[in-house]
Amino acid sequence: MDSTVKIVSIHIVAAIVAAIISTVFTTGMIGFTNHVFAFAIGIVILYFVGQFCQKAFEGEIEGFSAWLWDGILPFGFCWFILWTIITNYI
Repeated sequence: MDSTVKIVSIHIVAAIVAAIISTVFTTGMIGFTNHVFAFAIGIVILYFVGQFCQKAFEGEIEGFSAWLWDGILPFGFCWFILWTIITNYI
């Protein structure tokens, strides 16, 4: 499989996890509501997933443009859309 597909897949799975965690903090399931902390959790998850992919696929993908289209944007779109859907559903 192409490294681009692997990187996008890893970021999409991480975005689903980030959306669920962000929803927990947004809806107050753990006793308090904090939208800023929910957003920060997603950014932190994105950073660590990006670092993991950079180490795992070292040399196969380079440049900010490739990381933007293969990692950051798929993560962001999936994370925000799922966060909104799950929050409104619950």
